[in-house]
Amino acid sequence: MKTPPPLHLAVVGGGMFFAEVIGPTLLDLERYGISPYLGSLGQGRFARDLAPVRLELVAVGTHSPASGTAARIVDWYRASIPESRVQAHYSDTVWEEILEQHQPDVLVVATPDDLHYAPIVAALRQGADVVTEKPLCLKLAEADAIIAAARAANRVVAADMHKRYDPMMRKLFQDLVPRMGEINYVEAVLEEPLEVSTQVFKWAARSNPFGYVGCHWTDVVHHFLGVSPVTVHATGQKNLLVNWKDPLTGEPRPINTFDSMQVKVTYDSGMEALYVNAWINPPDFEGNVNQEVKVFGTRGSAFLDQQDRGLRYCLTGEGSRTANPLFIQPMPYYGGTWNVERGTPKGKTAEVRPEVRGYGKDSLIAGFSAILRRRLLGQTLEELEPAYPSAASQRATAALLDAAAQVAERNWRYTQAGQGSPVTAKLEEGKVRIRDPLGA
Repeated sequence: MKTPPPLHLAVVGGGMFFAEVIGPTLLDLERYGISPYLGSLGQGRFARDLAPVRLELVAVGTHSPASGTAARIVDWYRASIPESRVQAHYSDTVWEEILEQHQPDVLVVATPDDLHYAPIVAALRQGADVVTEKPLCLKLAEADAIIAAARAANRVVAADMHKRYDPMMRKLFQDLVPRMGEINYVEAVLEEPLEVSTQVFKWAARSNPFGYVGCHWTDVVHHFLGVSPVTVHATGQKNLLVNWKDPLTGEPRPINTFDSMQVKVTYDSGMEALYVNAWINPPDFEGNVNQEVKVFGTRGSAFLDQQDRGLRYCLTGEGSRTANPLFIQPMPYYGGTWNVERGTPKGKTAEVRPEVRGYGKDSLIAGFSAILRRRLLGQTLEELEPAYPSAASQRATAALLDAAAQVAERNWRYTQAGQGSPVTAKLEEGKVRIRDPLGA
């Protein structure tokens, strides 16, 4: 195979998930290529064909120059790849500047939940493929526009839905669930720590806990069970965050969003699902998150405590904790200092950064694999559809996020007025139809 030109990558957004997962993944792709990581996806058969491909990060953009985030990322990246040409950019619509100046082949979108749509569509218009953080978007109309734009441009839009690649989840849904008969109901819980909504994200008021993490569970249910949502009932609580005060000064700093949400969905198969999400778990909780899922069928049931994977420890000053090393884990590097290749000045070395492994990385690799197979192996979007979390596969989740946000807000107002929670939504004719017996 003739050596193809480098595939140029650009990133918009540089928050928590970039630091933990996206950044280390891109670093590994540029250092080692994609082939070493395809086997964990069951795509080892493409390793030889994709081995010659070089991926190169050329730009990273964030919102404010005052934060210096993009510049710090550039410094961090060049510590391992000194000859890297990556450049830092800043602006409110930084993707526009990056797309115009660098014309990347792939745009990685790691902006806040409500700011995925604009950079995705802009990238598609310019002919770039896209890998985006979850959720794809928060509105059904935006999802439909992205899906249509991806098809019109013949480009891949891959969403980072990493729970599809969790080996525990695969065991549950691919091995056990098919032996459980008809599935009657699913219960899924994912509760995030308080710091996420009050410190890490400054945009919490523009989203909600179901939009932020409930999308993981809906994607798993839709992907593995092949069901489509029909009706939605959603409730939520606003007690802590709307009354939030600065922990240092005591000054009021209200965050107008739900502390927690409960979303009940009826699917076309007759199955029910209850999704429970929150982002106010106290810092004293033993794990980074609390997550669990139960599947109940006519011939059996299964319960998976995702938060407790068997590694439990207690250290002085830290209390009792649990850990999930399957998500993302540094791998030891043997052999001393890593010598940078591809024209590094003689004797110059780079900082030793271990490569990372885990299902958090696998989801991103699946998206890049689909992009490379389309570009280099000529596979069509239809052929690639089952191999990665495509934009089209996220339509049902976008519909649920859209519907649940509207329904929960109305039900919260009615609950405050002592009128219960009578509002539901029906997903029909490609639209979210709100059913409010007390309103217009």
